[in-house]
Parts: sequence; structure tokens; C-alpha cells
Amino acid sequence: MTKIAKILLVGIFLFSGLIKLNDPIGTQLKLEEYFEVFSVDFAFMAGFWQFWIPYALILSILLSSLEIVLAVALALNYRIKQTLYAFVGLLAFFGFLTFYSAYFNKVTDCGCFGETIKLTPWTSFLKDVFLLVLTAILLIAKKPADRKSGKWVLLTSVLSIALGTFCYFHLPISDGLPYAVGDHIPSNMKEREPLKFTYVYKIKGVETELNEMPTDTTAEFISMQATNEKEAKPLITDYQLWVDGDTTNYTQESFRGAKLMIIIPNVHHMNEESLPAIEKLTKELKNITVWLVSASPDAEVNALRHQYQLAIPALSADTKILKTIIRSSPGLWLVKDGTVKGKWSSYSLPTADEIQQSLE
Repeated sequence: MTKIAKILLVGIFLFSGLIKLNDPIGTQLKLEEYFEVFSVDFAFMAGFWQFWIPYALILSILLSSLEIVLAVALALNYRIKQTLYAFVGLLAFFGFLTFYSAYFNKVTDCGCFGETIKLTPWTSFLKDVFLLVLTAILLIAKKPADRKSGKWVLLTSVLSIALGTFCYFHLPISDGLPYAVGDHIPSNMKEREPLKFTYVYKIKGVETELNEMPTDTTAEFISMQATNEKEAKPLITDYQLWVDGDTTNYTQESFRGAKLMIIIPNVHHMNEESLPAIEKLTKELKNITVWLVSASPDAEVNALRHQYQLAIPALSADTKILKTIIRSSPGLWLVKDGTVKGKWSSYSLPTADEIQQSLE
């Protein structure tokens, strides 16, 4: 039992930490969401929760790294008792977040396994309870002898933080979001399978649940419910591009031909030093339409375009969508006939030739 508990704890924590370090901005956004909810629900501590919002990215990398470090420490029997107490503390913290989200329906996706694997709050809470039970088994059981593995634990810490930092500057190594390279956006906006329903009818005075509508004309309809709503739901439900005062459907226009979109969710939070290089790059491109897409007000976007001489059309989109499309601000998103051909961070910009090759 103790061997199984140890293997499960090590495996789950390693997987959880790695998948979140792969996308530290995704975890940052989820932490910010929690802090904003708590600052409202616990108004007497609003200042405390708001204090952490600017440090959400650092916390994202540190907490995710801690999961990996604890998993390695447990696997190597390094300071086993202290390691298990750290497991309890971390699981209690996550358990509180997931229970609060589930009970009060506040944050519908806990982000426990990043954006790639979405769990409901109740599922996440039960997962944390299960892991606490595994930890309790190891605390009660006879402890193995401690090993002097401090150097390996330290190395794991350094490598974990380095991985999270790398993925922050150069985009996730594995992109599990529906705007990844190779994805066809119009297809991701369609239902993945036909909706299926169950029907409740009163037949001869008895309420009966059916998988299809009855042929009995005397049956009285009561209700119907979709049974595969989650499986059928499109991967993308809110992708929209627009220009204020313009009736053109830029959402559909973005699927025609080659489009390079410069994504800037908020003009006040971005790597502004990259804009001169991006402006130079746009002038070297041929047969590619370049758009600047932001969620900031038009006046702020136009001021930025004027400052850096970005002579390209500016479109608007929802902040959440832009942050989902690419984990960089600015970020370059290349789409051809609706299929994503390339994504680049502002810290690793491509050349014009690389962009042309991506289209081919």
C-alpha cells in the first residue's frame, strides 16, 4: 500500500508540475482569477489578495516547481518526514481553493493540470482529498531511512525554475490550446459531434425516460436534456475580430489567405522593446496581410501605432481570447486559410524568410 501511495504521489505531482511549468502564464492567469475572486468575497482582506496579483507569474513558477521538487524528494527519500508535511500543506492549500470554487461556483476550472486538461472544481477537490489520503498513509507507515540527496533536489529546483522561465519567454513547448500550430480554427469552432438527448415523457400516467422521441401520440412531453453537451461543445466558442464602426466580418476574413496577426492584449503590459523589430519585419513581408489585434481602447492602440510607425490595420478582440491564442505580448500568430502556420514570442522573433517558409 505504501509503495502504491508513493508511486501515485510522485507520478501525479511530477505530471502536474511539468504541465504547469510548460505554460506558466496559464497558471498565472488562473491565480489572478482566484486572487480577484477572494478580494471580493473576503473584502476585509481585499488588500492582501490584491497584493499578490502582480506576483502571480512568480508564484506560478515557484508553486509549479515546488510540486516537482517535492515529488523528486519523496522519490529519493530526502528528509522524508518534512517532505510529507510539505505535501500536506500544499494539498491543504489547493484543497481549499478547489472546495471554495466548487461549493460557491466561483472558478469553473481550477487549472490543476494547466489549460491542457480541464477538471471541474468538484473533481479537482476530490483529487486533492485522494492525494491527502495517500500522504496520510505514508505519514502513518514506517518511514524509510533518509538519504543524502540534497544536491539532486537542489538541481531539480534549478531545472524546474529554468523550465518555467524558458516557457515564459519562448512559449509553451507543448501547446495544448485550440489555437496551436496545425489547428484549423473554423473546424475548432464547430460542434465536435452531434448533440444527443434523453427525453422524459408521461406515458399512461408514468414518467418514462427515453433515448428517442416516442411514437405514442398520447405521450405527454415533460423535459429533455443533452447527454453529450461537453463532448459536443466546440473547442472555440468566442473567437471574434472586429473594428468599431465597420460592418465587415473580420472573423471570417481572418480565414482567407495569409494573415500575420500581432497580438497585444494590453498595450500597457507588453515587451515594448520588441516593437521596432516587429515594425521592421512587417515591411519585409510579401503577400501577407498584417493586422494588429488588441483588447485595449482604440485611442491607446492608435497612439502606439503612431509612436512606432506601425502602418497596419488595428482590430479588436476579447482579452481572454488573445491571451489564449498566444502566451506572449506582443506575439506573432500566422494563419493561412484558417490553419495556424506559426506562433512566435516577442523574445524569439522570426525572420521574414522563416515566416514565408512556415506558409509553405
